Amino acid sequence: MAPVQIGSDGQLVPLGGPVVSGPQPPPPGAPATQGVRLSLLIEFLLQRTYHEITLLAELLPRKTDMERKIEIVQFASRTRQLFVRLLGLVKWASNAGKVEKCAMISSFLDQQTILFVDTADRLASLARDALVHARLPSFAIPFAIDVLTTGSYPRLPTCIRDKIIPPDPITKVEKQTTLGQLNQILRHRLVTTDLPPQLANLTVANGRVKFRVEGEFEATLTVMGDDPDIPWRLLKLEILVEDKETGDGRTLVHSLQVNFIHELVQARLCADDKPLQDMYNCLHSFCLSLQLEVLHSQTLMLIRERWGDLVQEERYVPAKYLTLTVWNQQVLGRKTGTASVHKVTVKIDELDGSKPLQISHEPPLPACDSKLMERAMKIDHLSVEKLLIDSVHARSNQKLQELKAILKTNNPSDSSFIETALPTLVIPILEPCGRSECLHIFVDLHSGMFQPMLYGLDQSMLDDIEKTVNDDMKRILSWLQQLKFWLGEQRSRQSVKHLPTVCSDVLHLSNSASHPVGTLSKHKLFIKLTRLPQYYIVVEMLEVPSSPTALQYKYSFLSVSQLEGDDGPICAQLLQHFKPNLEHLVQDTSGRGARPGTKRKGSGDHGEPEPKKPKRSGEMCAFNKELAHLVAMCDTNMPFIGLRTELSNMEIANQGVQVEGDGSSHAIRLLNIPPCKGVGEETRRALERSLLDCTFRLQGRNNRTWVAELMLANCPLNSTHSKEQASTRHVYLTYENPLSEPVGGRKVVEMFLNDWNAISQLYQCVLNYSRALPEVRLYNYRKLVLCYGTTKGSSVTIQWNSNTQRFHLALGTVGPNSGCSNCHNIILHQLQEMFNKSPNVMQLLQVLSDTQAPLNAINKLPTVPMLGLTQRTNTAYQCFSILPQSPTHIRLAFRSMYCIDIYCRSRGVVAIRDGAYSLFDNTKIVEGFYPAPGLKTFLNMFVDSNQDARRRSVNEDDNPPSPVGGDMMDSGLMSQLQAQQQQQLQQQQQSQVMRGGTGGVYQPLTSPPPNYHANVTPSPSMMPTQSPGNIHASGSPSGVLRAPSPFGPTPSPSSLGIAMGQTSFASPHGALDPSSPYAMVSPSHRGPWPGSPQVSGPSPGARIHGMSPGNPSLHSPIPDPHSPRAGNSSQVMPTSMPPPRKLPQRPWAASIPTILTHNALHVLLLPSPTPCLVPGLAGSYLCSPLERFLGSVIMRRHLQRIIQQEANLSIVNSNEPGVIMFKTDVLKCRVALNPKNYQTLQLKVTPENTGPWSQEELQVLEKFFETRVAGPPFKYNTLNAFTKLLGAPTNILRDCVRIMKLELFPDQAAQLKWNVQFCLTIPPSAPPIAPPGTIAVVLKSKMLFFLQLTQRIPVPQEPVSIIVPIVYDMATGLTQQADIPRQHSSSGAAALMVSNILKRFNELHPARQGECTIFASVHELMANLSLPPGTRQ
Repeated sequence: MAPVQIGSDGQLVPLGGPVVSGPQPPPPGAPATQGVRLSLLIEFLLQRTYHEITLLAELLPRKTDMERKIEIVQFASRTRQLFVRLLGLVKWASNAGKVEKCAMISSFLDQQTILFVDTADRLASLARDALVHARLPSFAIPFAIDVLTTGSYPRLPTCIRDKIIPPDPITKVEKQTTLGQLNQILRHRLVTTDLPPQLANLTVANGRVKFRVEGEFEATLTVMGDDPDIPWRLLKLEILVEDKETGDGRTLVHSLQVNFIHELVQARLCADDKPLQDMYNCLHSFCLSLQLEVLHSQTLMLIRERWGDLVQEERYVPAKYLTLTVWNQQVLGRKTGTASVHKVTVKIDELDGSKPLQISHEPPLPACDSKLMERAMKIDHLSVEKLLIDSVHARSNQKLQELKAILKTNNPSDSSFIETALPTLVIPILEPCGRSECLHIFVDLHSGMFQPMLYGLDQSMLDDIEKTVNDDMKRILSWLQQLKFWLGEQRSRQSVKHLPTVCSDVLHLSNSASHPVGTLSKHKLFIKLTRLPQYYIVVEMLEVPSSPTALQYKYSFLSVSQLEGDDGPICAQLLQHFKPNLEHLVQDTSGRGARPGTKRKGSGDHGEPEPKKPKRSGEMCAFNKELAHLVAMCDTNMPFIGLRTELSNMEIANQGVQVEGDGSSHAIRLLNIPPCKGVGEETRRALERSLLDCTFRLQGRNNRTWVAELMLANCPLNSTHSKEQASTRHVYLTYENPLSEPVGGRKVVEMFLNDWNAISQLYQCVLNYSRALPEVRLYNYRKLVLCYGTTKGSSVTIQWNSNTQRFHLALGTVGPNSGCSNCHNIILHQLQEMFNKSPNVMQLLQVLSDTQAPLNAINKLPTVPMLGLTQRTNTAYQCFSILPQSPTHIRLAFRSMYCIDIYCRSRGVVAIRDGAYSLFDNTKIVEGFYPAPGLKTFLNMFVDSNQDARRRSVNEDDNPPSPVGGDMMDSGLMSQLQAQQQQQLQQQQQSQVMRGGTGGVYQPLTSPPPNYHANVTPSPSMMPTQSPGNIHASGSPSGVLRAPSPFGPTPSPSSLGIAMGQTSFASPHGALDPSSPYAMVSPSHRGPWPGSPQVSGPSPGARIHGMSPGNPSLHSPIPDPHSPRAGNSSQVMPTSMPPPRKLPQRPWAASIPTILTHNALHVLLLPSPTPCLVPGLAGSYLCSPLERFLGSVIMRRHLQRIIQQEANLSIVNSNEPGVIMFKTDVLKCRVALNPKNYQTLQLKVTPENTGPWSQEELQVLEKFFETRVAGPPFKYNTLNAFTKLLGAPTNILRDCVRIMKLELFPDQAAQLKWNVQFCLTIPPSAPPIAPPGTIAVVLKSKMLFFLQLTQRIPVPQEPVSIIVPIVYDMATGLTQQADIPRQHSSSGAAALMVSNILKRFNELHPARQGECTIFASVHELMANLSLPPGTRQ
């Protein structure tokens, strides 16, 4: 912006023309002006306007309304004119670029013209005026000769030299000589002059004499000649008076004042006969007045800032005196009436003015301490506060001396002393006395009052002492007596502070008036033992007549009792005094403390007072070791006495309290332990023989922890634990004494007896089977830890629970499996019930061994609830529910519809049956469950031919022998087994009688296992019963069932086994479980059934056909035995398994158990790929063969219901068992289980007539049904959507099949950019048209379906997937994207691109009559869709 300038009239004037880029030189004769930038001008205008607005805002509120309006209008008009001018200038300046060059040329020419004219005018004026009379001077010939010949100009005037050139200075030697002579003159003058003695501190140097008076002044003088009449000349004067407290380092006299005093002193020096004396008098008088003024100002500041009314200025006369008063009792409010006033006066001596400031005290200071007196009578420091402190120090020392004299009069051996640094009288209260225990009497320097201080004393008592002593000093003697007892009590408290005690001065007893405790001294302390709340130590403090600073202690033992419960009053019971010679007892470390049962006579007086001991620093002199020893002794011994009393009350023989070691510990040894109930006589005797010692001790600092040490020998087990290898074992039982009960009370004995009962119960179990037990990991008499399994990686812990009076089992893992879950945790409750009913360790290990492998396989089953399995997509259903019925009977509920019973048998086999059939009558179905058609055939595919169960003929399942024949099919074997079992029963009974226990001898694990229910006796009257329930022994599945997930419908109790008798596969012990909620309905019993799997059960008498739909499929044709059954799973079936047997169709065939090996069960329950499928066609959901079979059965059941609901489908009757046939308008469909493996559901499609269908299309439809529809995870809506597709018109269905082909075989269309997936249910990432999992196929006038497109990416990265909802209009033949609102911007962009591609395809390829464009549109979309980078669904 071009600069402008402001004219003299305030108008804007451009510099050098309209716009000038830079400042131009002014014309001649005109003042130079500087331009202003337009931006600065605008800023000035804005600031001026803002300033005027601010003034208006401040001034207008004070004016009337009319005046305000006038001012506002004037301001608006004035400001408007100013900015209008500015606007004109800005517009003009913006267009001034063209005139700039012309203005510069014109200005340059004008300046040149002015210069020429001015030059001519000046020359003319010079010629006419100045040079009219001008003449040339004469030629300076002499000067020229000097310059030309000598090169110099010597003829200058001398005045120039005299005025400009200074004279030469004197030399250094001359200066030294002159100063030396002047020093001699000064010394002579000082010798011949009358010199005051105060000016004796002088220095002569450098022609000067310096007089210095410390704290007053310093004067420097000289003389101007050697004539004696020449007066002294004062060169320098310095005042030395300083105020270091209030002066802030500045001089107290102003320089003008110093100059005035300088002139005054100089005048006196010139006019007086004694000049130096007069100079001293003048300066000394001034300095004293100045010092007095400084003290006065310090006093005022002291009163104002720190001391307040504690010091008062009584009178101040400048240049004369200053009087201060301190310790004014009337002002302090301490006394009334006449009171002594202490005054300090600072004055100038009127008689002798040469003296310094004088100090006087009223009343005069005592001659107590010469140093204190000397300090209080000087003020050379010039500090009024220090003067006052020195004064009150001296007076405080006087008061303390008076107080000490009173103490000396009362006690000639008084050892109090005074500290002078801070006036303090230190009074020992109780000898020997530490420094912290002495009473310190201070004197307040401000008020002069006594102030007592004693560590730990209450402030209110200190205030009372202060008031009493200040009123009358002699009354301190009574206070010292009280403090002596207080200090004795404090010493007692501190001595037992580290011990578990509570101290109190008063103990409210209900019978204190009648009890001897009421006659105790008034100075006493009750020490309560917190761990023994019924006991107290009473400390009495008595006077020693001959020693005012000594106390006599007397100790007593007090026992109390609580009346009316815990909140009732306390009643004193027993009061006994300790013997007086406690010092010897303290030093005798092996001695024992006094017991409350022994009476001792109290000694009221000692022979001689306690001798004085030298003072000791710290807390040692305050520690009462006798009292601490008494408390510690009672706290240690009384728990043992209480425990001994309780043991005697419970008739438990013991040796009493015994001292161990060096006398520092105590113990109680038991001689006999009462026998436990429920333990046999033999076990009790064996345990008594092995028990060597039983000792009770206290442990820990709190003395509330009892440790009972049991020393046992002849341990019946040899464990692998490193600490259990010695011949004798030490068992430590720890008991925490409850806070609500005294230490050593009845509760500890009861807990010990409970633990002894637990040891006895476990010892009895171990004793019966000590020789047969395998590896024992740990046995410490309280807990037995056994390892089991093939790798010994699982453990079971057995211990007796005294609270529930039952055995408690805990399962875990050890070794490499440590940290994993034990597979038996799901049947832990059932195991505990079994073991408590029959505490047989061998039987428990046998059950754990038989059930470990099956439970490992069962735990692999999925139990997590899943969504979308049924029509209700928001309801979660549990896949498998594991419901333990007994330790060997596990019930599996599949989606709350099908039930599988698994019975764990010995020799590595399990028995599996359909749990939907009743255990008592196989013609009845358990409520809530449905039979699984084909289960028997499916299970037989996993049967191992090496098992004896395979020896049965095919007809045994349907035509089993009669009950008698069945039992006698191997009469020799049965008779042998029965004889062995009877012999075992007799041996067990004899052993139980001998040992008095309930357990019997169990055979080692290496021998053939006996029957779990050998104690069940046969009932011949029930033998002819032909119900399948007769194969079961009496009993009931034990334990609480594991309920299914709350997400699914819970079956009724009857569906889980109500009215179910216990089968031989259900319980290993055969006895009825009292905790089972199921009653036994059938009273039938069978004889002893050996635990071998080759014996078949009896056949049913009643056969009701048609109870199980689809049951004929049990006898479907058997495939090639070499066909794959478990896919590529690592868990394969045994190679020795033959093809499954063809079974006759019977509705109750699945209720007969099928025997499988553990390996076969593992293959059955372990997730594995679907067999008979190409890996590329198999789904990603991996499940077990059992889940695939049950899921296929469920899907077949769903298909029947769907066909009945769909109008486009009609059922076709079929004579084939397990086959569902239906047809559409053009297709016939046949659905059945895959006969090769029974794990997939297959669809066979046949066209009604020869039409457009090709064999390849039909195969694609069948494969799609098998892999994508009827496969895992077996969803109802997926099957329903597929059936809707089957009912679609032929052209639409064929296009859908072609899309299915692209999904199944994506490699056949390598030119496409996307892979397609036909969504039968709405995926979660689909547009929000319906909840996820809903049927995604709608067929009406238009067809709606969903496709998922996944981008083909060669590099390994996350592929892009989008969900495309497609609508096909059957009337117009248009295929387009469904218009569904999208939420995300990225998915919206992809949907827009999909819509554009489909619209462009419809425009380029219009639909013809009867032609379906679904596949062509989808193919176009898969070939041409390209998403921008960063697009995600």
